[in-house]
Parts: sequence; structure tokens; C-alpha cells
Amino acid sequence: MPNGTWRIVPVLGDERLPGATFDLKATDRLDVSSRVFLYDRNRSVYVISFGLSDDDESPEFLMRTYQLFRGGGGGKSKTKKPIRKRIALKVLPRARRRKLANRFYWAARRLNPPRGNKILFASEMRTGLGGNLARVHDRMIERDLDKKYKFNHSFRIPSTANKWSTLRLIYLLATSDTVLMDDYFGLLGNLTISPETKIIQLWHAGSGFKAVGYSRFGKYGSPKLSNAHRKYTYVITGSKHLVPVYAEAFGVEETAVVPTGLPRIDTFLNEEHSQKVTDDFFASYPQFRGKKIVLFAPTFRGKSISDAHYDYDRIDFEKLHEVCGEKYVVLFRMHHFISEPPPIPAEYSDRLIDFASFPDTNDLLHVTDVLVTDYSSVIYEYTLLDKPILFYAYDKDTYSVIRGFHRDYDSVAPGKICVTFDDLLKALQDEDFDLSKVEEFRRENFDYVDTNSADRVIDWLVVGDHGGRETGGQHQWLDTVPDNTAVGDQPLSDQSEE
Repeated sequence: MPNGTWRIVPVLGDERLPGATFDLKATDRLDVSSRVFLYDRNRSVYVISFGLSDDDESPEFLMRTYQLFRGGGGGKSKTKKPIRKRIALKVLPRARRRKLANRFYWAARRLNPPRGNKILFASEMRTGLGGNLARVHDRMIERDLDKKYKFNHSFRIPSTANKWSTLRLIYLLATSDTVLMDDYFGLLGNLTISPETKIIQLWHAGSGFKAVGYSRFGKYGSPKLSNAHRKYTYVITGSKHLVPVYAEAFGVEETAVVPTGLPRIDTFLNEEHSQKVTDDFFASYPQFRGKKIVLFAPTFRGKSISDAHYDYDRIDFEKLHEVCGEKYVVLFRMHHFISEPPPIPAEYSDRLIDFASFPDTNDLLHVTDVLVTDYSSVIYEYTLLDKPILFYAYDKDTYSVIRGFHRDYDSVAPGKICVTFDDLLKALQDEDFDLSKVEEFRRENFDYVDTNSADRVIDWLVVGDHGGRETGGQHQWLDTVPDNTAVGDQPLSDQSEE
């Protein structure tokens, strides 16, 4: 919201109705509901406060919004000059680079304008095609759409990025009609993308528990008001129940969130693929035959890829090895943001194995007998297999405050929750699992349990445009989203920090 004081006014057709009022017996809620959101490493603040107009007879309900920034200033503090120097050294060059990047973007677009057939597959968090991106890409080739459309690719991670790859990527963004990505794409936040370009976010995760994006606004590592997430034309999700969750997380309208299902589920549910994955796995690892496989796959701790970590002190490798006996083998598959491998002592490597080099986590799920995780979205696919999950949530309370959950962990987690490592070991040893919430979790997160999600993405969003219908017009995803429009006492524009 732009800075200002706002009334909430309903409009019916051309008729403007009286502004919203408030129950004077509940005025304590005005202060309770007001919020102060710190972000940008505490250098910026966004304030939303509620109050009443100065009218003794019929006070109107008011919302005040304003954004403040910390900068240099007067005063006698000796720290003021160094702070101003840091701002001069860091902020101004970044602003200039942003301006030059936008000039290059628009020059490239003028020289080589999109012609309706250029599609860019890109990621700033992966070095190659994978997950939802790979499935959409491969399915388009299976349908011979690569003969109609020109495909371009850009895959890099922060450690492989350089100025030349950045210029190439800006050029590809400028000259593409459609851009498909699968994770946070920071460069978008620095560019004024043409409204004619479709930006489709095929978010790499399903619906875990941890809050992401704007669901975390004001918490550690939360985004700024203007952010790459807000540049998306469409975001896909697995269920209409998750539309408001994804809309909040990415700071986009609910009509931009499309419940197509996740394309990577297509391959995951393919029986021939599943059988091949299983046969190939045990051919490569015959020593695991006859064992129960435990996949240890938690999410990372920290803000992002730059500080991602996991507290390995929370794992007693000696006790875990002992509990495994001849029954279990534990495969460790840490989040790809975590660079430090689990410190498994050599004497326990017969039963505890780092499986970071295995190509695909979803393929591992097919051979997994028990999944051990915490707040990761790996549970999304795994619940389709009706196998047990143990949640090792040693930091559940602090994580919920620092990182945040978008739904209640204790009531929704489709498995047994263990808050100590001894609890986890005992559950494994006793095979104390809880499958009672799996079916409900699956129902809330999957509108489609089939192998057609990639086709829906392609037909509704890539080659079609915001009116997606299945053959015969049996499904209209736009109709599933309620139109909840609030009208202020002056027009709202789509403003941002930029």
C-alpha cells in the first residue's frame, strides 16, 4: 500500500456505499492488530496501524500505512559518518548497476523483440534442468512443441555467476516471450520486466510447513516490499486449498496462483518409472537388499543458500548405528543448500551413508521404507506412497518463531513427531509410526493424483494464457478463486520501492 491514511469503502456498480465503521466496544483490537514489520536487516520498516476518524457521531474505520528507511543524519554520534560511508559505498553503486542492467534489458528487447515463440528455462539455484522444470521441458519435447517454440536455457548458482553470465541472462529475459523458473530468482527484482513477458514460477517444493517469501515478512531474512517474487505472472500449486498460501508467500494476487498440480509428480506416479528406479537402485546397491531403508532428509536452517546449515550435534551417530542393527540402513540426503556433509564416523559407514551424490530425491523415495524429516516439502510426494514419516523436530518451538509456519505443525504433520533424538531412535526401534493423518494431508494438497500436471501447465499457462480449461471445458481454474476486492477511498496503484 502506498503511504497514507485509508478508508475501506464498498462500491456496488457505480454506487459508492458508506465507509466501514468499527465497534467502539472493541477498540482494544485496533492496537493489537496493528503491526510494525522490520526488514532489510533492520534498515527499513513498514507500519500498518488501525484507528478511527475524528468524528464523534459516526467514526469511520481507518488504516494508516507508511514505510520508513534508516539513513544518514545529524547528531553527535561518532558512528554516523562510518554509516554514511557504508551507504555511499554499497547502495549507490548497486543502484547504478540496476539502472545499467535495465538499459541493457530494454536495448536488447528493442533490437531483438520477442516473436511469440521464445521460451526460457532458467534457475539461479541449480546448475541444470531438474524437478518441475525438467518435466515441463521434456513433456513439451514429447509433444513436438520444441519444433514450434525456440528453447533457451540458463542455469547457475551464486558461486558460478559472473558478469558475463548475468549479461547473457538479461539478454535472454529481454528477448523471451515466456520464462519458466523453479526457485527464487533474484535478478528479476532488479529489472523492470516487460508486462508482455509471462513469468511462470514452477516452485520446486510442494507444501511443507515452513513459511517462505512474504509469509515471513518482518522475520529474519524476510523479503523487501519490492522483490523478485512479485514479478510472477503465474505460480503453480497442487491444490486450490493452497492458493491463498502461495499468494501470500509470493506477494501476488490469488488469481495468479493456478492449481495445476506439480509436473514432477507425473514421473513420480508413473508405475514403469517407479519399477525401473527400484530395480536400478538395488542393482547398484545390492548390499541394501533385505534392509529397511531410512531416508534422513531435513530442510536447512538459516536464511538462504548463503548461510544454510544443519546442527549435526543433534545427531548421535553412534546410537543411530546401534539401533540400525541388521534391520536398517540410513541414507542422509541433506538439503542442497547445505554444503557441509554429515560428519559420519568411518566406523559407522556400513549402515549410515551420505547419499548427497544420488541424482534425484524423488527416486530415492520409491525405495525408502521410513522417511525422517522435519519441515521439508519432501513429505509432499512421499504421502502419495502411504509409507511412514517420522518428524525429527528438535527445534520446533524456536523454528516456529524465527522462521514461521504457514499451518499448525502439531495438528497437520502426517506422522509421529519426535522432539528428541532418543524419541526418534525409540520410534524407529519400535516401528512406532502414525499414518492416521496421511489421507487428510493428501486430500488437502492434491487436487489431482494423476500424470497430467505437466500438460496442464503447458496448455493453461505456457501455450495458453490465463483461462486454462481442460478438454471439453470441464475445468476452469479461474472460477475456483473467489473475488475478494477491497476498494479504498482513492485509486490504488501497483507501487513498489523501485
